[in-house]
Amino acid sequence: MASTYFSTCLVLLFFLVVAGFDACSASQIGLGSRLLARENQTLVSDNGTFAFGFTPTDEHDRFQLATWFAELPGDRTIVWSANRNADVSNNAILELDTTGNLVLMDGDATAWTSNTSGAGVEGATLAESGNFILYNRVNRPVWQSFSHPSDTLLPNQPLSVSLELTTSKSPSHGGYYALKMLQQHTSLSLALTYNMPETLYNSSPESYYNYSYWNGPDISNVTGDVVAVLDEAGSFGIVYGESSDGAVYVYKNDGDDGGLSAASNISNRLSVLRRLTVESNGNLRLYRWDDDVNGTRQWVPEWAAVSTPCEIAGICGNGICNLDRSKTNASCSCLPGTYKVNGESQCSENSSLIRKCDLRNNYQPSQFRISTVQQTNYYFPEFSVIANYSDVENVSKCGDICLHDCECVASVYGLDDENPYCWVLRSMDFGGYGDPGSTLFMKVRSNGSMTPEGNARGSGESSKGSSNRREKVLVIPIVLSMTFLIVLLCLLLYYNVHRKRSLKRTLEGSIILSGAPLNFSYRDLQIRTWNFSQLLGTGGFGSVYKGSLADGTLVAVKKLERVLPHGEKEFITEVNTIGSMHHMNLVRLCGYCSEGSHRR
Repeated sequence: MASTYFSTCLVLLFFLVVAGFDACSASQIGLGSRLLARENQTLVSDNGTFAFGFTPTDEHDRFQLATWFAELPGDRTIVWSANRNADVSNNAILELDTTGNLVLMDGDATAWTSNTSGAGVEGATLAESGNFILYNRVNRPVWQSFSHPSDTLLPNQPLSVSLELTTSKSPSHGGYYALKMLQQHTSLSLALTYNMPETLYNSSPESYYNYSYWNGPDISNVTGDVVAVLDEAGSFGIVYGESSDGAVYVYKNDGDDGGLSAASNISNRLSVLRRLTVESNGNLRLYRWDDDVNGTRQWVPEWAAVSTPCEIAGICGNGICNLDRSKTNASCSCLPGTYKVNGESQCSENSSLIRKCDLRNNYQPSQFRISTVQQTNYYFPEFSVIANYSDVENVSKCGDICLHDCECVASVYGLDDENPYCWVLRSMDFGGYGDPGSTLFMKVRSNGSMTPEGNARGSGESSKGSSNRREKVLVIPIVLSMTFLIVLLCLLLYYNVHRKRSLKRTLEGSIILSGAPLNFSYRDLQIRTWNFSQLLGTGGFGSVYKGSLADGTLVAVKKLERVLPHGEKEFITEVNTIGSMHHMNLVRLCGYCSEGSHRR
């Protein structure tokens, strides 16, 4: 009876576990459902293209709530995340509570919520388009992830004027990149922007200002809805008009024979997987999943908005971007007053950099100096401009203007259609780039600490010279360390060889003289013969000295004088011969010495 009851409990427990797993592997969940980070539970779209749930981050036992491509090999390609900038622990729980609110809890803290409590939510589903939807009783979306995008646009996902794709915020300075619609007075266009926290004039922490470094085609005098869309054929553009009958392509795929459409929530399985992503380096790139018969299984880039990296503002922080000869790879150098920390690509400030002007402290230009960075231009938005002078007499005059302006932190000199200009700037946040026709002037404190980076291309404290000094400082200890190691290895090698040779001689002597009389050290014989002071006679390759053993026995010690190549043989022969002879008229051999060149 007890056994039957126990078996029934096991079967019931197994059924409940399997049922719970199936519920979490389906594409829908109802009110009261939960997903647990530690149990790796997910929702999967009907055709298996996308998955929704907890995915691990680079940090141990930390997770994001995300949507990703479910069936692709390798690392998960995330297309949406609820908490990119605030990951959660393995104790996190996602619950669609009975009020219809989707809540991400990490312990007692609320990490994220859909804010849909009381909005009539009946359940949630992961569509085959990759859209995670909270729907009501008539299956209409109440909330959907497509309306809260992260850094990726999927096919048939509309990006309206009020939405933007954004990268994660930089942990060092809080900046991020975004793709969004920029509205002008009579036109509108897609733009990539670099966004920085507004630090001037004591702005709020949530205040950002931006610089637009790439723009798509302008659309003028449009009416109706305006939506950017990536269609299933791989074309990307803007659809507009009352019936979405107008379209402007940003990129048109060669194989696209149809037109752009603003249709969303397509439930059919996509024949080709694509994604449009704003990458952490600031570029907008269209990818296609390549799964051909030759075994190639990877994301292949089809199009990029920006062709060279130095065209992207902020790619080096507020430093200078320099292209190599191929014009495809970039390196970053720091401005005067800034330096790189622990091998990071972006630059941090030191005490010499000027950030704000305080007129109450009676500004004195003598406390500052101008550091020149040759062949360099700078990205700056309109609000950073204090003034623009077109009547400067020469290049250095542009630097002098900045030095005598309290608000100025830098100025840029250049030519516009052979006409000189001088931009005087109050902020330096969006980075610079190499430009043979421009010169950058940075204001720094006269007594401020300069750094190894120095000027990016400056006259005076050049980064090249300081970099060489830094390299020399690094080379000296490396050379000394290598020299020490080489000497140590040589000593060890010499000791090892010498030890092996001594051991070999000892072993050879022991083998040859097996069963021979007692073996004395040379020092012992020196003591027993009073340092060979009493000569008894000479002959037979050596001299004979009087000696005394420890017990008082008188002995004669023969010392071989000549060490020749055949001396070892003569010595061994004599010891073996004398040691084996016993006769009343012959002396008995008590012992011998075979130590180095000493033979006794």
